[in-house]
Amino acid sequence: MFQLIQDDGRVGYGCLDGPVVFNPEAFVLRGFFGRPLGRLRRRLALGGFTYLGLLGPDWLVAVAAVRLGYAANVFGFFCDLRTGRSWERSLKDLPSRLVFPLDPDAHAIHYAGRGCRLDLAKSHARGRLEVEAAFGGRLALDARFPFGFEDQPLRVVNPSCGDPRRFTFTEKAAPLVPETFRAVFDGRELKGPAAAVVDWSAGYFNRHTNWYWGALAGFLEDGTPVGANFAALVNESYYPEDAFWIGGRRERVAQVIFEVDPDRPEGGDWRVFTEDGRVDLRFRPLGGRGERAWLPGMKVNFRQLAGLWRGRLRTRDGREARLEDVPGVAEVHLSVW
Repeated sequence: MFQLIQDDGRVGYGCLDGPVVFNPEAFVLRGFFGRPLGRLRRRLALGGFTYLGLLGPDWLVAVAAVRLGYAANVFGFFCDLRTGRSWERSLKDLPSRLVFPLDPDAHAIHYAGRGCRLDLAKSHARGRLEVEAAFGGRLALDARFPFGFEDQPLRVVNPSCGDPRRFTFTEKAAPLVPETFRAVFDGRELKGPAAAVVDWSAGYFNRHTNWYWGALAGFLEDGTPVGANFAALVNESYYPEDAFWIGGRRERVAQVIFEVDPDRPEGGDWRVFTEDGRVDLRFRPLGGRGERAWLPGMKVNFRQLAGLWRGRLRTRDGREARLEDVPGVAEVHLSVW
């Protein structure tokens, strides 16, 4: 089994296609001038987050959990892609209130408090991903997915925001088609077909973080499942966090380029493309959520948008897939945490 931090203390950077021993305790976290940091600084710097977005023909239900060394955040989000109507419940709490095991291959994330609950369990050995969530009596999600290494998730290890003294492991996958699901918002049961995008990331994050992110999950006009994950400006200094999946087959691509106004990302279509032309997509925002906060030692400014993707994807062997209004998300994120 691949050991993330090697016996000599170095990080095993790369694109990984199998199980991982996630052992951040073996990593020597250093400051600006290379001095090893103490136990408290290490504990505060280590974090993880997970996101699951289930996308129907005209709706998005998303749940997420973020655990930093000094705080936790859990949220549930709904967006009606027909009307742009959005609803969110976001809870900030002590990190001890969120159970977030740092194991990318098998974990059971749990939070309960203030009328909300989130349980998200994954086991690659069993090939299962399960989520149960309820937020404020308005949003509920119960879904079961087959999810194992045969689904070819994108697992990448990079320096955090280009800083070789920190690292981030991330796993992305789309589309995950549920075996069963029940999603309800304000008493209305949401109808499929549906597919999900998932993201699990952990490591010693860089305190100054900036990214563009886009993902989609749905079906081509002939019913073939299609999904994608794209990222820029964050951890892809060595290995891009960019791939798409068509019919269960993963296609890694070169670094993507985002054309978007970072100050008004909801103001018009985004263009996301690669220099070699294998990805050429446009994203139309239809609704979203965001936050601008300035707290002692922390600043956050982000917009996460739900909308529709269209354009084309080209496989390595030259086959082309046309996307017409496939649901997905996109985000502009800037933070000091």
